[in-house]
Amino acid sequence: MRKLLLGCAATLTGVFGYAAFNTALAQTAPSASPGTVTVRLNGRVNWYAGAEASSLDNDSATGTKTSTTNFYGYLRLYPGFDGVAANGLHYGAAAEIRINGGESASAETLYAHQFYGYFGLPKYGQISVGQENGPNVIFQTGTFEGFNDGGWNGDIESMIPEAAEVSYPWADGNQDYSEATSKVVYLSPVLAGFQFGIGYTPNQTAANYTDAVTSTPTAIIGGQPRNLIDIGGQYTQTFGPVGLQVGVDYTSAGQVNYTGPETTSSVTNYHNLSILQGGATATIAGFTFGGNSVYGDYNVADSYNILLEPDGGTTAIAWLAGAQYTAGPLVVGASFFRVNQTGDIPGGIDAGSGATITPAGLTTGQQQSTGVAAGGTFTLVPGVSLFVDYLWGYRQQGGYDFSTGNAGTANNYVQAQLFGVGTQIQW
Repeated sequence: MRKLLLGCAATLTGVFGYAAFNTALAQTAPSASPGTVTVRLNGRVNWYAGAEASSLDNDSATGTKTSTTNFYGYLRLYPGFDGVAANGLHYGAAAEIRINGGESASAETLYAHQFYGYFGLPKYGQISVGQENGPNVIFQTGTFEGFNDGGWNGDIESMIPEAAEVSYPWADGNQDYSEATSKVVYLSPVLAGFQFGIGYTPNQTAANYTDAVTSTPTAIIGGQPRNLIDIGGQYTQTFGPVGLQVGVDYTSAGQVNYTGPETTSSVTNYHNLSILQGGATATIAGFTFGGNSVYGDYNVADSYNILLEPDGGTTAIAWLAGAQYTAGPLVVGASFFRVNQTGDIPGGIDAGSGATITPAGLTTGQQQSTGVAAGGTFTLVPGVSLFVDYLWGYRQQGGYDFSTGNAGTANNYVQAQLFGVGTQIQW
């Protein structure tokens, strides 16, 4: 999930090659001479050691206790190629291959998280097709994910029990929403520091899936967007000693229609998706500071998944502020974010707790998530980085039991913190 390239660096690279600009793949496409093709197989191995403490380390309902000290790691591969035709056409393809979260080596499998092809001309821009990032990820600015493992959008927080992880509402942290769905994206050339893009996602499905559902008599918990249109832009410029970057994006979508009966015990109706995102950063003498805000009809339930806002819910708003300092191979920083939203949808009623569910099928309390991240990254040698991470956060939702996923008066507030170290070795 971590964006390995800062937005400014990615933008200045330009539209071609796209692998450098598509930050989830985080690989720099080598330049090619007309009539040549460059083939690459990049990759990285990440490894972490951490100690966490959360409200849900001990499950009172089942008597299960989870380890608070862990190791965690993974492998990712980035195959691809870039070519330039004699007539100036740029073209190529790229992919990101991940391992899953198997509990043993024999259970680990490889899968394609992203893959896409692109073509275009520097004067007119680029079109890409496949399972890839949309403009809401590409132009995301001011989320400060580059000073350690990625803040609350890294990988090390996987050591925290999922229900205790704070909800992260930015597009690059929600792969089923934007990163790994099949779409077509147009990116303009960079003109006087400005670049814009537009993406279209017909269904929230992977590239090899067809016959997507358009209506169903069975309720889809959280709803499911359809016909997603994503329009964004970014401006990057230097004014004397100050570097400025501003990014804005608007995403809208319809939804898979529910044709079944309405009930009073579960959510069946949702608002169409509508999200406005904007952020800015300023850099001077190695210091970068800024932030980002996301506002609209959306809901981030179950930690990392952007869903539709249910009827009877509330418009969501999130904001993040951060700062970092870069000195040679060292980057240190910190960020703070907060999101207010409808929150998790209860799976049932705890009759003995006295908790209630509204006629719309929701708990009576709005969810608030707050997260703090701090740490640093040190580049030991080219291709080898060392991380230090500290995370602290909480989730609070009146009437919702984060431990059971049902309505209840217990575990309405869960807190987590983590300290960890790690390394990334890439080629």
